[in-house]
Amino acid sequence: MKKIAYAFSGLVAGVFFASNVQAQGSNLGLGLRMTPDGGGFTLKYFFDQNLAIEAQLNAGGIIALEGQSVTAAGLVEYHINLPDPQWRIFFGGGMHFGNWDRDDYRGSQFILGIDGIGGVEYVFKKIPLGLSGDFRPAVNFLTDVEFFPHNLFGAAARYYFPSKSHAKHPKG
Repeated sequence: MKKIAYAFSGLVAGVFFASNVQAQGSNLGLGLRMTPDGGGFTLKYFFDQNLAIEAQLNAGGIIALEGQSVTAAGLVEYHINLPDPQWRIFFGGGMHFGNWDRDDYRGSQFILGIDGIGGVEYVFKKIPLGLSGDFRPAVNFLTDVEFFPHNLFGAAARYYFPSKSHAKHPKG
């Protein structure tokens, strides 16, 4: 539980840090990410029109999968605007860590692994809201090397904080 508190504190600190950077003309989105087996929070920061980092704090396995988990993930994403600039596709990767409380003999375990991500996002013109769908496969390296089934598919809604120097969100 202490690890979860540290991960959440890091996410909140990231929001405040990115909010200060945002005032200098960057784009920051904060929202919710729902998955078939759980959900969580998402924070996305755009360095420029194409490059973003995303932090996620997710709970998984709430409905049906093997055990329950709480994970924090950090992702680097490359975004490509489609002919209609409100639409973009993105892909990238990163790492996750957290706790997986399994329903078998292994019990609760600390996990650490790598993630891939790919998806599509739509950003509204008149309101600073982005809706996205993504596919995020993950593999754990600690304690066992194995596919991590939680939070595989997600749908997110993000509020993009207004930037003082840009009218469109996120930079596009």
